[in-house]
Amino acid sequence: MSSNAIEKRTPAQQTVRYVLIAFGLTILNFAYVMVTVPHGIINGGVTSFSMILARLPLTEMLPVNAWVAIVTGLLALLCCIFLGRDIFIASLYSCVVGVAAFNFFTLIVPRSVIDTMVRIGYMGDNPVIPVGMALELIAAAAVVGAGYYFCLSNDSTAVGMDTIALILHKRNEKIPIAYAMYAINIIVLLLGLYTYGLRCVLMGIAFAGIQALTLNTLLKLKGGKGKSSKGAAHAE
Repeated sequence: MSSNAIEKRTPAQQTVRYVLIAFGLTILNFAYVMVTVPHGIINGGVTSFSMILARLPLTEMLPVNAWVAIVTGLLALLCCIFLGRDIFIASLYSCVVGVAAFNFFTLIVPRSVIDTMVRIGYMGDNPVIPVGMALELIAAAAVVGAGYYFCLSNDSTAVGMDTIALILHKRNEKIPIAYAMYAINIIVLLLGLYTYGLRCVLMGIAFAGIQALTLNTLLKLKGGKGKSSKGAAHAE
């Protein structure tokens, strides 16, 4: 969607836009709380990158949460510089909603439910991923991909690696957003190979792949209906 079209949104359209963004961030963080965090699954995003920085010799003086704040702040700055005021404001809204949703689900989901999810997918020292774990990983990755879709298709970002992907897409529309995100995720995961271990990285690559496939499919479906926004256009 062009910047002029963004500015011409009616109050009702803006309301729907922000409701959909909030919905995307809600389901995305629900998947994080229910599956990825309990199982320690990484997907090459901001948190994963921060975990690497917190263990590197030159940057280990700061804890993970400090690096998350720093990296998120830098991504927000990039969003403001390269993506414009409207997307920047929507992305700040996404950031607030995302943090609130994550903390909300962390507080309300009973510990017994989380423990059950962990038991279903428990791997131990088994190199083979059990069926329960595989199903949880696939479902969570698809939900996370859908969550990103509701942000990007409504001219926003989650102030994560999708910000860099959207900037690259804006510079060259031949670069698919979903697969640009996947490439960034893979780079982060490979940087953390020593920190995470091979099994964890392979699971992360699988998770990020399903996430990217879901996001790309949804963006293509929207584009096929002639409703693609500036952020969602040219998803192929």
